[in-house]
Amino acid sequence: MSGMSNLIQRFVTLNLVLFVCWGANVLTVSADEANGITVVGMGSIEAKPSVVELTGMVIGQGQLAGDAVTKYHGNRRRAETAFKNLNIPGLEIVEEGMSLYSSLNASQMQAMMRGMAVNNTQSQQLSVSEMIKIRLTGIDKLSSQELLETIVKIIDSGKDAGVIIGNDTTPTIPGQYNPSKARNTMATFKVTNVGKLKEEAYQKAVQDAKTQAEKLAKLTGVKLGKVVSINGDGGVPKSSSVVYYPGYSRSSMTASTGKNDEQPSPLLKKIPISVAVRVTFSIE
Repeated sequence: MSGMSNLIQRFVTLNLVLFVCWGANVLTVSADEANGITVVGMGSIEAKPSVVELTGMVIGQGQLAGDAVTKYHGNRRRAETAFKNLNIPGLEIVEEGMSLYSSLNASQMQAMMRGMAVNNTQSQQLSVSEMIKIRLTGIDKLSSQELLETIVKIIDSGKDAGVIIGNDTTPTIPGQYNPSKARNTMATFKVTNVGKLKEEAYQKAVQDAKTQAEKLAKLTGVKLGKVVSINGDGGVPKSSSVVYYPGYSRSSMTASTGKNDEQPSPLLKKIPISVAVRVTFSIE
């Protein structure tokens, strides 16, 4: 019986120790959370687009691969000449890459649409295509009317030269309607120097966070202290999150975006560049 009593006593003691340790952990966590005020600040900058991009495709087709390549080169030279003759300042052609493929002829397409077997022994159309970006910079210096007239000139000139302007509206499955390809987007407007604009937006976000923290400190009757940490991960890629501590330099707030330092929009209007920062202030 004494052995059983000792076992029960040891069990109760163990539980009491675990409960005390658990309570100490809870108090520690609560104390840590009570040592500061954490808020999320928002900042936004609106900028007028300075670049417009049109997507184009140059194609050469033929029953033989050699014929398709020859036609492609001819169409490519004609397109380059057409755009060059426009004499539009800031207009450039950016190569996006080539592709070679074969497509079904009319009878094969009809057979597929009817659910019949496709005769692959028949000749297929061979195609050589190249995606290009028709890029115009400096559009922020043009009025809406001037920009519209310039874009129309580029589109008409490209079509006359055999360039397919706009996104690809070819159905993924022949004869099947695809809602995602029903609308042909002709132009994309872009804001450049997004990294510099984000730096201004971060300054607004930090100020917004400070304003919020001051209000909370006043409501709770405490005095706001120094910044403990700031984590800026809103509006920027996860790989370029901004994290800094007291003594940070101003340059550390700007995330380098490299070649992706542009913000696109399908609309010709000011584009917002928004960021968010998570700021923790100490309490004095």
